[in-house]
Amino acid sequence: MPRPTETALKGRARALLEAMTERARWIYAVPRELGERHLRPILEAEGLRCEAHDAGAARFVQDDDKAMFVALSSPELEVMLIEAAGSAAPAVIRKVLDKTGFYAQSQLLKTALDVHDPEAPKALRTLAHMVVAWDGDWNDLFLLHLASPDPVARHEAVAAVSIAAMVARDPDPAVALLEEALAREKFPKLRDTIAEAIQVIRGSTGGPVEAV
Repeated sequence: MPRPTETALKGRARALLEAMTERARWIYAVPRELGERHLRPILEAEGLRCEAHDAGAARFVQDDDKAMFVALSSPELEVMLIEAAGSAAPAVIRKVLDKTGFYAQSQLLKTALDVHDPEAPKALRTLAHMVVAWDGDWNDLFLLHLASPDPVARHEAVAAVSIAAMVARDPDPAVALLEEALAREKFPKLRDTIAEAIQVIRGSTGGPVEAV
């Protein structure tokens, strides 16, 4: 597929931000070290308290429920993923990003769209954590990787689609993509992985699962 222009990439990034704003859920990837250094002090200064913390993940809430933050520090992706929600969240997340910076979605998309880039699978999985709403462009991006001639890339794509389904809280598009991938997959172990992913997505969202 032709490489998208910088204008197209920035336009897509704006569309993602608009989708986040419509749902009052903002998700960013920030440098892991800076996130670990600055996130908690800023949130506590803004009146949020740590409600839960476990294995690199933490949840922060305000007593009036006007802001909620979830942070996941990922050594594998080399980022901290921060989700902010609520009416008071934009002002707070702005203060965090001023300190940490963030990985621009347009650049992550540029990398993910180049399936020959060795960093493409990592960029795809990072973006998967930002899928607050499915649309045709997300389908096209995941399909690009699910149809890769490289079985390792296809395996990574299955993981990314599974993450996206959980983030979007919408299993149907992910299940449809994975069912198509399963129908054309020739590698037995990868077929098992795809089938298991479909079951997990359906089960985690309350959908029907096949008896085994």
